[in-house]
This record gives sequence, structure tokens and C-alpha cells, in this order.
Amino acid sequence: MPISGNGWELHVNRLGLHVSGSKKRTYGTYQVYLNEQPVAGLSGHVCECIGPGDKVANSGKRIVQGRYPLWTQFGKYRTTGYSTNTEVAAKNPMPGILLVGTKPRTGILVHPGHPPKLYLSSIGCLNPTNPLGPTESMNFWDSRTRTIALIDSLRDFAPAAFEDEASTRIANAWAVIDGEPMNVLAAPSPQELAADLAAAEPASLPVAKGGALRCCQWLLDNFGPRLNAAVAGKAYRVKHLCAIVCQETAYKWLKWIGRHEVETIIARCVFDASGDYPGTERSAFPVNTAAFRQRYGNEFTDMLIEEANKTRRMQGWTDKPWVYKGYGIFQYDLQKIDDDESFFRDRLWYRFDECLDRCCRELDDKLAAKGGDLWKAIKAYNGSGPAADRYVANVKVFTTYCGEITGD
Repeated sequence: MPISGNGWELHVNRLGLHVSGSKKRTYGTYQVYLNEQPVAGLSGHVCECIGPGDKVANSGKRIVQGRYPLWTQFGKYRTTGYSTNTEVAAKNPMPGILLVGTKPRTGILVHPGHPPKLYLSSIGCLNPTNPLGPTESMNFWDSRTRTIALIDSLRDFAPAAFEDEASTRIANAWAVIDGEPMNVLAAPSPQELAADLAAAEPASLPVAKGGALRCCQWLLDNFGPRLNAAVAGKAYRVKHLCAIVCQETAYKWLKWIGRHEVETIIARCVFDASGDYPGTERSAFPVNTAAFRQRYGNEFTDMLIEEANKTRRMQGWTDKPWVYKGYGIFQYDLQKIDDDESFFRDRLWYRFDECLDRCCRELDDKLAAKGGDLWKAIKAYNGSGPAADRYVANVKVFTTYCGEITGD
């Protein structure tokens, strides 16, 4: 069943069955298309129940091939307000997207493969994954990140569907499921699987390689001399600074290139509603807008809320009464306010040089604390724990990409 070439389409191509002892699953590929064009970074593999596809309630089989409209979902799996916990695997609620048109079967979703059933977590649902051999289990964090990437793309495509926490049709968005294979797939050779894994970008990357290259080139075109001056005599190079931007903010502003002035893009890098966005939490000050208002008063609080809403409007979103927590193209966290109030009060994130200065200061401090180990310093730039491990792994990939542009 080919895609129509119109709107947002998640195309699932079923390849066959994986068999590992008593365990079985359908294995396939997925690719997102936007008006017939493949979307970079939104592709991979998918696991489902075995076939043949049917429409029998509680059958435990995969759904029949077809074209299914996508809706937001709220329950154990949620399209918004899902858990942001990056320490505990499968913390509920988990992210998910609802397929409609499956009746009498209900609750057919795209959602992560999760413990305790990482070979297959499905009663007819679809679990996105990286490439797998027949005996391999899914990685929850990989599957979760792939699901969230699909949700984020849908939110950008049809933001109106995400405004209310009620199951809503995502206009002109579809899952197109292709094939009813029953053949058992042979195990790939170690070399073939290694090649598949090498070709697959880490699912946790917020932008694909093409986006990273575009981000890096834009930074060099607009701020090249300043970036080169900033790294003189330092352990980090321009490629590392560009890689941090790829990880921190490029996924938001790449779409603004050519539509907005450079100065506007820099000024509108106000992101991260953690602590206020439903289902999120934050431990650092301010844990939420109320905590910030209590310490800093109404005028300062309302100014920052308006700055956040200017960014929301550029994304086609409605205003919210939230103080955002990340400022500038390198995302200087609002927890720094006690030592650097003027950066936030005087809107210094509007100026690239000020953002670059804060990033380099932070890296220099972390380098000193980590005995000059650059990757440990970059991990500490983000924090600690599993989330910081994934952060530094992504920055390593982006550094390789950006090095193709910077040459350093």
C-alpha cells in the first residue's frame, strides 16, 4: 500500500517474522514522509505481533495492512504530558500515538518497546526500534526517543491537535501499513547487522546529519570569526561548539532559516518549559513559574513569560503563563540566575557573543573540574546520570558531522 504523497505519513513496510525460541514478532521498517518527501531522521525499524493481520478483538495479532488516521492519545500512553524521567525505564505514562479505524480492535498505538517485554511490547501496537537481529531485544531508551521524535514532528505539522489534553484527530496525518508477510527472516550476518547499525543514526539525535551540517554552516557563515577566536588555546574546537548547538537548539530554529533574520533566531532561542509543562518536573531552581515569581516578583516573571510566548507564537502555539528555563542558542539554564542575573534580566541571550561567552565559561569550569578530559567536561555541561550519558554520546556524533564543515 503506497503512501498518498499528501500530508504527514508514517509508512511501515513489513518484512517478515523474527523467531527466537518460543518468541515471535513481525519485523519491518518505517519512514516518515511529508508531502511525499522523506523526513530525515524519522526512519528505522518496527516490531509488531505476528500475523496474519486481523480485526478480531483481543486476538494478539498484528492489525491488517491499511491506512489509519492518527490521533492524540491519553492514558497509560500519552501524546503530551508523558513522563520525562530519564533515570527509570518505562516510567508511566509513556509516549504514544493512537491509530483509529481499527475497530472492533481498540488501543492500537505507536509506543515504545519497554520492560519487562523488550522482545515485543504489543497486543497489535507498533514499537519503533533500531535495527535488530531475530534474537535481539529492543532498547527502551532508543524506542522511547524514536516515539517522541514522531510526536514532535506531528506537533510541528499540526500544532492545533496538541492544544488540549483530549484525544484529537491530527489533521492529515496517517499511518500507512504495508504488507502481510508470514515468511521467517533469516538472521543477518554479523557484518550485515553491523552495517545496518552503522547506517542508522542514533535515535536520540534531535536532528539528522543533514540538519547538523546545515546548522554548522549557518553558524560559520554568521559567527565564524567569533567562534574561532573563542576556541583559541582551548581543548575544545569550533566543531565541539557547533555540536553542542546541534544538540541543544538546532531542532527548533533550523526551520526558521530563510524565514527570519539571524538576530531574531538568536533572540528566540527560549526553550524548555520543564516544571510547568504537564507531566514534567524539575529539581533545580526555579522548579516552576510560581517558585520564580515568589523570589523575583511579578515584573521580572512576566517579562520572561512574554519572552517565552514570543517564541511560542513563532511556532504557531498559543500563549502560556510559564517561565521557560533555557536561554540562548547554547541554552544557558535559568538556575544560573543567582550568579548571573543580568543575563536574564537584561535579555543578554539576544546577543550571540554573550551566549558564546557563557558556554565557554561553563566548559572551561568543567574542564578544570574533570582534569582536562573534554568528553567528561561536555557530559558535565549537561549534568549527570543516564540523560547526560546520552547527551555526550549525541555530541560526539554531532562533532564528527560538524568536523566535515569546520575542518578542525
